Amino acid sequence: MTTTKRAPKRPAEERRRLILEKAQAVFANSNYAKVGTAELAEAAGVSEPALYRYFSGKRDLYVATLKATGPRLLRIWQHVGDQVSDPLDVIRIMGLGYYEHVLSRSPVMKMFFEALSEADDPEIRATVSESFLSMVRFIEETLEAGKAQGIVRQDIDSRVAAWHFMAIGLAFDLIHLLGMDAELDHGKVEDWGRLYLESIREKPRGADKAKGGRAAGGTLSLWESPRQGLP
Repeated sequence: MTTTKRAPKRPAEERRRLILEKAQAVFANSNYAKVGTAELAEAAGVSEPALYRYFSGKRDLYVATLKATGPRLLRIWQHVGDQVSDPLDVIRIMGLGYYEHVLSRSPVMKMFFEALSEADDPEIRATVSESFLSMVRFIEETLEAGKAQGIVRQDIDSRVAAWHFMAIGLAFDLIHLLGMDAELDHGKVEDWGRLYLESIREKPRGADKAKGGRAAGGTLSLWESPRQGLP
């Protein structure tokens, strides 16, 4: 009979944190439906009865893991925001940093993608939604700070631009999860970042008039309404 190798005795809060950390890796390497409490307990080095002393069941542990994991990336972004004064540099560092994060094969990204398949559960949906929305709010606030400094275009919708930034990150995730990392490299990601930054950067006065209110080549810019200028 297989016995679980017990972890050394720890304070309750430390044990709970350890269980959450181990559960993150287990859920990321499989999925919610396939994982059992016995597997989660074994990964954490505790018995199943001990696991139930901290969490009421697998779902409770899964939600707690999502809640503990989601804010980590936001805290990293907030730290960048505290250290860097130029909002556009903050955006650039966040984007390149996230690409490196994806390449590191962090289980966080995969676990949140897996969680989308459980979005019919109201609490899981609310937890994942709040995690995404908190990041969108931070990006939106960063763009608004850029507007106040006169370096981000006043005519863009900062909320839409924030979701656009998130969409780029989700594209990184998708490319990596599908094993298509050859589609991107650091240089291509930097080029993609420049395209985004130039789409939101405030242009020198008169630049738009010189181009007839259109982006280079006579095409609509990313943020210009297709009906703008029509009678």
